[in-house]
Amino acid sequence: MAVDFKINLAKDLTSTPEERARFYNGMLVYLVVCAALMVLVAYLASVNMQQFLANRQERIQLLRTVSSVSDIDQSAFRNPGKVYADLETHAMTIADLKKALGQRVLLLPIMHNLFIDLPEGVSLQSLSANKSKLDFGLVMPPPSDSAGDPVKQLRSAWEENEELMKRVSTIRPVTGERRVMGTTSVFYVQFECLLNK
Repeated sequence: MAVDFKINLAKDLTSTPEERARFYNGMLVYLVVCAALMVLVAYLASVNMQQFLANRQERIQLLRTVSSVSDIDQSAFRNPGKVYADLETHAMTIADLKKALGQRVLLLPIMHNLFIDLPEGVSLQSLSANKSKLDFGLVMPPPSDSAGDPVKQLRSAWEENEELMKRVSTIRPVTGERRVMGTTSVFYVQFECLLNK
């Protein structure tokens, strides 16, 4: 015959009322914290969504404004990599142009200083130029003892012109000959003006 000792093996598995109260209070605090965090996450998500929609609306408005005031179409904004590559190409072209313009010889100040104060009766007959020199021919009255040598007078006037001598290294006559223009006998002198490097 079996003996029933009536032993309660589950008595250690049950919790006391104080333990149950602590557990339920802890769960309640956990649920409140989770709910507060979910509310915060939902709030931040709504703020971010509103900011995204506002930025999108502002971008669309800017695209419309740019398209209305310029001839740039919206495809340029869809493919910014190509636009940046084109801008880089244009920037390099502009840099090359600036470099080429920086290497050009400014002839206008030189010609101004050469021909602004020509003596009476002296006029420019021919002119040619390149990067290194300026060739020009002057027509003048024939030299006479009373008037002096017009070539020497011109050269001394040019050598005294500081602005001119900053830009040229030397000015010298190359050839000189008598010519008849109409009924007048004149003296033609070809000059060579070497430019500073």
